[in-house]
Amino acid sequence: MADTEQNITPASDRSVAEKEAARQILISEVQLGLKLAQYGINYNAGEIRPFQDGFEQASAYNRQRGLTGIKLPHGVTARGGYSRFTPYSLVVEDGKPVLYDEKGPIGVISFHIAHPVTEELLSSGEKFRHIANVSNEGGVSVAYSSECSLKDLGEDCWFCSINERAKDGDLNKVLIKSPKLVAEAYHRARQAGVANHFRITGGFVPERREQEYYLDVADAIREKYSSFYGVGIIGAPADFSVLPKYKEAGFDNISHNLEVWDRNLFAAICPGKEKRNGGWQHWVDSLEHSVGIFGKGNVHTNVVGGLAPLDSTLEGIEYLASKGVVCHFSAFRPEKGTPLYGYRSPEAWWHWELLDKGTDIYKRYGFTTLQMYSGPASAPHHGQVFQIKNGEFEGDTLAQWKFPALD
Repeated sequence: MADTEQNITPASDRSVAEKEAARQILISEVQLGLKLAQYGINYNAGEIRPFQDGFEQASAYNRQRGLTGIKLPHGVTARGGYSRFTPYSLVVEDGKPVLYDEKGPIGVISFHIAHPVTEELLSSGEKFRHIANVSNEGGVSVAYSSECSLKDLGEDCWFCSINERAKDGDLNKVLIKSPKLVAEAYHRARQAGVANHFRITGGFVPERREQEYYLDVADAIREKYSSFYGVGIIGAPADFSVLPKYKEAGFDNISHNLEVWDRNLFAAICPGKEKRNGGWQHWVDSLEHSVGIFGKGNVHTNVVGGLAPLDSTLEGIEYLASKGVVCHFSAFRPEKGTPLYGYRSPEAWWHWELLDKGTDIYKRYGFTTLQMYSGPASAPHHGQVFQIKNGEFEGDTLAQWKFPALD
């Protein structure tokens, strides 16, 4: 009896072991997602299209026959460009899309389906989806301008495809979205229960116009609602005294997207931001100043993972985190029509190193899951890895995170 009792694993130990095993399954799925982005997916577009019913096709990834909005078998999101020469394929079996690698089936995947509100007509006659998008997390995102004025100056950021996407016609019908129209879309979404976060960004415009526009949007929203939760994504202002005005208008978060931490690469890759917004040091100073207004974790920036060496990128994430700024990161994906088209993003292992070490930094400085999702619309991978490391999952499945409901 004594020997038998000694061989029984206590329930608490089993629970810990099971949780760790599930964590490793989810981490492996994140790494799979990065490999899909690197190697691509072989698929028949006609077979897959029925599973994408209602899915917005406006992203640059879709312009290149890429698949986005994929949810892998354990709940991790992914994307992958089309490729004939890849170990990964997507086939339809028994009415379900199944992902394969060279060893056999990985599992059934699903696609993000657009919320029904995005098909509603607004008072202008435009569909909601031509004005705003609804995210998986239950937020509303608006790109108020379909073009960036830096193109006319020859100062576009080298990786950015906003001006290329503006050529897509039907997918970018509204060049400038009026504050009243944006507020109407927000109201429709909030009535549908999916405006628990509001994100607004756009192409580069003169600073004064940007400030007036954002404040007009906030005023239009507050004609119906006493408050909203969201982020204004702006260029670093010449005069920091304007920053409190965004807070007073109702924005709880603010972001200046730095794009590259290395100051020399910043000047080369983002020539307009370097020349028009006071240079790299001014951007960093504005981020630090904003923390005193919006609070730790409510000031954001984004860097594009793969435009600079890994150590430099992690140095920037660490430095900014120490100042209370959440430095998000997306993955560099060369897009048609940009100066960097034809270049390659780093391999999957590189992006995993950035995810792993970057999320460790977030945890060490005490940021929250809400703050992972409240900034610019970076890829959700760092938010999901942050959740996995925090144990925010049930069984071996990562449920879709949602913004807390507003009153």
